[in-house]
Amino acid sequence: MELDLQSIGIRTIQEACEKGSLIFNEKTKIDDFNRACDHILVLLSDAFHCFERKSWGTCVFLSITAIEEVAKAEVGIYRREGTIEKTKRSQDKLFNHQEKHRMAILPTVFMGKRLEEALGKERCAELLKEAAHGEFRTLRESSLYFENHNGQFVTPVNVVSQNRAKEFLLLALETADDRLVGYTNHTGILEARINEMFSVISNS
Repeated sequence: MELDLQSIGIRTIQEACEKGSLIFNEKTKIDDFNRACDHILVLLSDAFHCFERKSWGTCVFLSITAIEEVAKAEVGIYRREGTIEKTKRSQDKLFNHQEKHRMAILPTVFMGKRLEEALGKERCAELLKEAAHGEFRTLRESSLYFENHNGQFVTPVNVVSQNRAKEFLLLALETADDRLVGYTNHTGILEARINEMFSVISNS
């Protein structure tokens, strides 16, 4: 069945907000969210430095991890005591890589001009489709681990190119900007650093 790329992410977010466990403490939610954003900024900065060191695989792994944490942070805001149905961890969408990719990579991520200008309209459309179909999950694993693939020994350097690392770092930066900036005043720090890194990477 063909996935509706325009709505699957929103539907997944709605379901994730209704079932699962609390992410943030009800009494310190704003502070907790801000600290989650600081953590995401660390992941993005680490991915940025890996890109500068030409560690393409680790850059992609950290970029995808940042994307996943963006989904957790945003959904965490809407999970409230008394309104969320408790469920097993295995059924919690925030503990499923593919579901987090769908929740984070919404069509709104590609509405700004800079990602399209950096990667091209066609590539942006492909990334949205890859996220929805679970292809990030496979790349996440192969960007970190070596394996024997069809009789051939493969390491991340055989799988992840510089261009692939650039795509995913820019995507992670834009996702964090689109999904998190504006919720609190503290996210202005996140936005400023994202803009700096995006400019450097897009011009590399």
